Amino acid sequence: MSAASPNLDAEILRALLADRATPLSGELLAERLGVSRTAVWKRIALLQELGYPIVSLPHQGYRMEEALPDLLVADELEARLARPSKYGKEGIAWRAVVFRETQSTNDLALREAQGGAAAGLVVVAERQTKGRGRQGRKWHSRSGEGLWFSLVLRPRWPLGHVARLTIVAALAAAEAIESLLPPTAGKIGIKWPNDLFHDGKKLGGILTEIQADAEAIAFAVVGIGINCRQTRSDFSDDIAGIATSLKLIAGDAAPRRAELLAALLPRLEARLRDPFEDVREAWAARCFSLGRMVSVRTPSGTIQGHAVGLDEGGALLLRREGGGVVEAVTAGDVLI
Repeated sequence: MSAASPNLDAEILRALLADRATPLSGELLAERLGVSRTAVWKRIALLQELGYPIVSLPHQGYRMEEALPDLLVADELEARLARPSKYGKEGIAWRAVVFRETQSTNDLALREAQGGAAAGLVVVAERQTKGRGRQGRKWHSRSGEGLWFSLVLRPRWPLGHVARLTIVAALAAAEAIESLLPPTAGKIGIKWPNDLFHDGKKLGGILTEIQADAEAIAFAVVGIGINCRQTRSDFSDDIAGIATSLKLIAGDAAPRRAELLAALLPRLEARLRDPFEDVREAWAARCFSLGRMVSVRTPSGTIQGHAVGLDEGGALLLRREGGGVVEAVTAGDVLI
C-alpha cells in the first residue's frame, strides 16, 4: 500500500511559516513535496486567494510576510498541529476540521465521538447558530469574532473524575492565552467551574459533555469558546458590561485564532498527563473565587460558604457558614 499523499497546502504553509525571513524557492518546495514547480505555483496562488500574504521574489522564491490575517483555515491548523507528540505513539494526534457555520460544535463532536472518532478530533466553526454553554445557556458566537471549538477526548478516567476535565481545560486555556499576550496584559483568571476571566470580565467558557459506561468515561467532548476580536459595540447590551475579548485586552497585539488553538491543544495534552495535584495547584493560583466567602447557585438552591479548594475529583470544596463542615459541590455557579 502506498503512503498517503501529503496535503500540499498544509505542507507549503508549514514551510513558509517556519521561516518568515528566508525565501524558499519553488524548486526546493517542489523537491521537498515530490511535485512539480507548476503544482507548487498553483497551490500558492490558491493560498494567496484565501488571504495569505505570500510574496514571490524574483530569483529568490516565496516568502510569507509578517502581517497574517486572522484566518481559520483547516490547512493552516494542520500545518501548525501536525507535529510529532513528545509522548510518542501514545500522544494525541490532533486534527481539525473547520466549518464556516454550524449549529453547535459540541453537537457535531458528540456525533463523531458516538460514531467512533478517535481522541484528538477538533471541530472548529467560524459561527455557531445554536452555540450553548452550561445549563443550556445561549453562547453568542458570531462569525469571525471568536475561537469556537470542541474536541474529542477518550481519557478512560473513573466517573468520579469527570469534573477534572473542565478544570484541566480551563487551566490549559488560561495558560495558552497568557503565553501569547504581552506581559503587560496581566493574568488570565478562572472562576469555578468553567469560566475564563480578565480584569473582572468574562473572556471565555467551557462546556464538557461525556458518555460513560459502567466503569469509566467512554469519551468526552470539551467545548471551548474564547472571545477574540470583539469590540465593545459587538457585545449585546445584556453582556457588554461583563464581557471582554483578546482585542479589548491587547489591541493589535492580540494573537491570531489559529495560533491560539495551536498553542492551547499541546498544553491541554500536557496538563491531562500531569499529576492532578500539580494541576490543582496551578489552577488554584488563577481562581479568584478561592479563599473567600462565596455564594454558589446549585441545582438544589443557593448555598454560601468559604471556598477552600478542589477535591480529588475537581469538585469545589466549600466550608459552610456557621461551622467547620466542608461540602464538595460538583455542579453550580459561583455568583460574583
